[in-house]
Amino acid sequence: MKKKIIIACVCAVVVLVAGVFGGIKIKQYLPYYFDKTGKHQQDIEYVLTIEKSDFENEVAVRLENEGIIISAVRFLGYLHKNYPDFVWYNGIYTVNAQMSYEQLCQKLQSPDYRIEYVKFTVPEGKSVEQISQIVEKSGLCTAQEFLEAADSYDYNYSFMSELKARDQSKIGYKLEGFLFPATYEFRSDTVTPRDIVDRMLSAFQGYVTEDIVTKAADMGLSLNELITFASVVQAEALSDESMTKVSSVFWNRLNSQTLRQLQSDPTTSYAKSLRDLPGYTQAMYDAYDTYTCIGLPIGPVNCPGMDMINAVLNPDDTDYYYFVTDSQGNFYYNKTYAEHVATCYEIGLWK
Repeated sequence: MKKKIIIACVCAVVVLVAGVFGGIKIKQYLPYYFDKTGKHQQDIEYVLTIEKSDFENEVAVRLENEGIIISAVRFLGYLHKNYPDFVWYNGIYTVNAQMSYEQLCQKLQSPDYRIEYVKFTVPEGKSVEQISQIVEKSGLCTAQEFLEAADSYDYNYSFMSELKARDQSKIGYKLEGFLFPATYEFRSDTVTPRDIVDRMLSAFQGYVTEDIVTKAADMGLSLNELITFASVVQAEALSDESMTKVSSVFWNRLNSQTLRQLQSDPTTSYAKSLRDLPGYTQAMYDAYDTYTCIGLPIGPVNCPGMDMINAVLNPDDTDYYYFVTDSQGNFYYNKTYAEHVATCYEIGLWK
């Protein structure tokens, strides 16, 4: 009889303990159950924005921080288990803490407003005016709006101080040369012309490093002179094979006592293109036309790529002072003007 009583007591204790711990476990689980089902949750509304750069764990943590869910980990676990092929769409969503996980997952596949992104490419050697046409074609803003944003030094980059120090009465487009050629992508509903210009300047600073600036300085070039030089090589060189030789020709002229005019036809064309600017003067024309000015133009004549910048810093070692191309784009280099004239006749450029 005693044995039965002891067993009964032990069972009662076990049941009691199990009940206590079971109750605690249930109590601990209930918040997650309510979160999953949306029951007994506060009426908290949140406008969630998911952009292309967002990762799913970042979105889930944001939902947790805003009180829409209580556990980002549990929500993502539910999503992966029940929606293995879930697709995240860029967009704006209105969500509520009273939504169940199922409702939330379904909502995140149907944005209130879809965010669209626009991509465009700026090839190497395009001028600011040409870039404005590319941007306008993308539909992000008009060419004029872009040009207005690019007609300013009010951007937070250290090289702006050097650009401001130039004789502004002779400068055409303020940021010519410094809008880096690359492929860009922007959110179409919020981007401004200034955002586009700023991104291009940021890309420039990212590619044209301090090491490059230091090397240019060691070679006697300021940053503005480096990019100006590269833009002239960009306008003249038609291939990777020619750029370092073209660079050497211009270096030889810059270091010459008698042939310091670069005499680059594209600089003349660029000078002419500035005639429609409100502040255009003959002095501006002369400052860009290398048949008039001595040495480099006052500023870049296009936005060069890294290959051309590197070609300026690493020219071939030649004693050429002249070059010319034929109708097929072949390059011919000469040491003297007499040789240059003979070549021009020989390839049919002159008659």
